[in-house]
Amino acid sequence: MKKALILTYYWPPGSGPGVQRWLKFCKYLPDEGWEPIVVTVRNGSYPSQDESLSGDIPPDLMVHKTATLEPFAIYNALRGKKGKSIEVGMGNIKGKQGFFARFSNYVRANLFVPDARVGWNIYSLPEALRIIKVEKPAVIITTGPPHSTHLVGERLHRENGIPWIADFRDPWTNIYYNAFLNRTESTRQRDQDLEDMVASTASAMVVASPGLKAEFQARAKEIVFIPNGYDEEDILHLNPTPYKEFTLSYVGNLKAFQNVTALWRAIASLADENEAFKSNFKLRITGNIADEVRQGLSEAGIMGMVELLPFVPHKEAIERMMASQALLLPIPQDSGNKSILTGKLFEYLASRRPILSIGPIDGNAADILMDCGKEPMIDYADTDRIKDWLVRYFQEYQTHPSPMVTGNDKFKQFSRKGSTSVLASLLNRIAQ
Repeated sequence: MKKALILTYYWPPGSGPGVQRWLKFCKYLPDEGWEPIVVTVRNGSYPSQDESLSGDIPPDLMVHKTATLEPFAIYNALRGKKGKSIEVGMGNIKGKQGFFARFSNYVRANLFVPDARVGWNIYSLPEALRIIKVEKPAVIITTGPPHSTHLVGERLHRENGIPWIADFRDPWTNIYYNAFLNRTESTRQRDQDLEDMVASTASAMVVASPGLKAEFQARAKEIVFIPNGYDEEDILHLNPTPYKEFTLSYVGNLKAFQNVTALWRAIASLADENEAFKSNFKLRITGNIADEVRQGLSEAGIMGMVELLPFVPHKEAIERMMASQALLLPIPQDSGNKSILTGKLFEYLASRRPILSIGPIDGNAADILMDCGKEPMIDYADTDRIKDWLVRYFQEYQTHPSPMVTGNDKFKQFSRKGSTSVLASLLNRIAQ
């Protein structure tokens, strides 16, 4: 069995789609004739943790954990926060900031290029070199963010001649929060040069959206679109008790860029017009929520219809999806958001629940929703269509309180097993 050396910062006990993507690949790669070997971080800085994901780590998988050098404890101290955790997607940088927040963001933006986890490279590189000598992997894989990990892949590839795959789960220089970082022109150019080097020297690139494929197509030697997905084993035997109220659920981290004021207004308007809606509607948000979103909900006057719940383990998160009458999918509001495919989209699809999706109507997520026979994407500012959507499905709930099933079976193309088969085909090609 050929071996694949995988460098991934995100790994259990961390949580989220970045963790699950390569955890699931490692779970199913042995079925495709590949033995994964993982290099990851010990005590990484994560926005949230989920110990239950460790149950998906194959018992015979070699996982090598290293130390890291990161600035987040100091960074948070400058911002008046404790610990070393950091908001997903630098979610703190869009709103109003005090002097120390502005100063710490300037330091993060210009001294840590391409990102503030570049200090992990000091430890991951020698560990990878040691493993290469012993295990003789046929291919090296790096996944980002953090995109600084790809710099280790480039060096391992250059010095050892081993084929190397760079996996991009999100954009690098074009990621949405870079627009809010106070970067100098020289920093932006240095970051662009690093991205160009990685894209042009990797044996192949893997990307998580068609938009990313289009962005890197001209620079990559070979590029393959492999989306995130859902694991059939996570959903197969779940049959949770439905919520009594008409429940619109969001499961995951809700960032400042996802403050959908048109939806909050629509909910407030319907509550004023329809006493039954006001009494039987619930917006349930499970996970970390940005202050800007909390403020938006409060200003709309709908906090009495909102339930804010803390982060829960992955299995419980899926149960909450399936117990809901409908699911909320707000795509981050950014100029490059047409290529965003949030990880939760695919588990939402597999749940078969109606999806209130708000974002670019001509983006990658909108195309997948249409192909899977789901409800069309609605523009951020289209309060009337959002309101019509809520009225339609609330009326369905009044007639049939049990959660609805919508869409077709095309969501099955996004199973983790199927995605792993596509990855294995690429590995077989470049490792010949």
